[in-house]
Amino acid sequence: MENNSNWYIKEIGGDKYVYHCFSFKPEIQEHSFIGNEFIGMDPSETTDHQNIMDRVIEAGKEGFLPNLLGELKEVIGENNYEYDGYEISEEEYSHYFLIKASIYKNVLSKIKLWREFKEFNELMYWDEKEVLE
Repeated sequence: MENNSNWYIKEIGGDKYVYHCFSFKPEIQEHSFIGNEFIGMDPSETTDHQNIMDRVIEAGKEGFLPNLLGELKEVIGENNYEYDGYEISEEEYSHYFLIKASIYKNVLSKIKLWREFKEFNELMYWDEKEVLE
């Protein structure tokens, strides 16, 4: 029987990556654009919640909270991740990444510092995975 205890470890191009989810309470919307800068700025269109979400979905896998996503990517560092998309529910919003296993713990340390700096401690959370060196 196959051991699935490390289901979150993936190999890409010879490097090991950790599948990781950063989750946010919905209140994060008060601190970041929900979609691109034009959503809600066209007075000829209604901007009800469903209309906004439809437009975010149409924007593609990087269309939800793109400014926040851009900051996360910057903190993680170019060439250190693969972005896998987002998930939206009434309780939380999540962004999914594959982060290089060799720097996973360092990346999470940087994200913790960034979260404190942005004052997102009450809005952002995640489960840290165990990664054997």
